[in-house]
Amino acid sequence: MATYPLFVSYSWLPDDGTQRLYGLLENYRIRHVPDFAYELFSVSKDDPVQHLPSKKALAMAIEEKMRPCSCLLILAGVFEEYKRWIDLELDTAKKLKKPVILVEAADPKHTSSKEKRAAVKIVKWDVQELGEAIEAAVGKS
Repeated sequence: MATYPLFVSYSWLPDDGTQRLYGLLENYRIRHVPDFAYELFSVSKDDPVQHLPSKKALAMAIEEKMRPCSCLLILAGVFEEYKRWIDLELDTAKKLKKPVILVEAADPKHTSSKEKRAAVKIVKWDVQELGEAIEAAVGKS
């Protein structure tokens, strides 16, 4: 059984959204693919690295956390005040050649063009769609 190390971008997301994403992953494991194992990595908005003195220092911290991961999961539809943060995560994923999966909110008009271009797959809040997208993306990475 393989374990998927997943970098989750949720710097802008309220806790209930984060829990909802974790619930989707867990439901996929329990109901669909019992040997689907995952480990979650992130740099959240509450992480002390957010207060590093420079953009470069923050980018290096994100890279360190993302390096062992198989892919980047982004909850699409960034609020403008967190655009810089998400852009750093997208740039890091590109640099490290990590596939990006967007989990899109109900209103896709808030998804940035940079997110859409970076994504290997855009999924809705759907357990099957998310799990299959991770397995397909990681298989291609």
